[in-house]
Amino acid sequence: MDVIEKLNRLRLERNMSVYRLAELSGINQSTLANTFSRGTPPSIKHLELMCETLGVSLSQFFAEDEAIMPLTQSEMRMIVNYRKLPDQIRQAIGTIINIVPEMRN
Repeated sequence: MDVIEKLNRLRLERNMSVYRLAELSGINQSTLANTFSRGTPPSIKHLELMCETLGVSLSQFFAEDEAIMPLTQSEMRMIVNYRKLPDQIRQAIGTIINIVPEMRN
């Protein structure tokens, strides 16, 4: 997998310029320009920031067989907060989430 090529594809799919990606991710514009124009691999920290800005997790980014399903900021916040919950509450939330689609049918 070509990391830079994949980042570039995700960026273009979101109609985002390198400048805008730098602005939203907090990464220096010249650093990102080097990444995309010269093929300089990003650090893990920068890759994580770019993925977050592009709405994908690192695991989604590196998943080869699955289509990338971008997460909204709200969804990402929910996942972060969900992971902080005790197991019992996570299980209850999982039960509710799995029941709701069945109720619609």
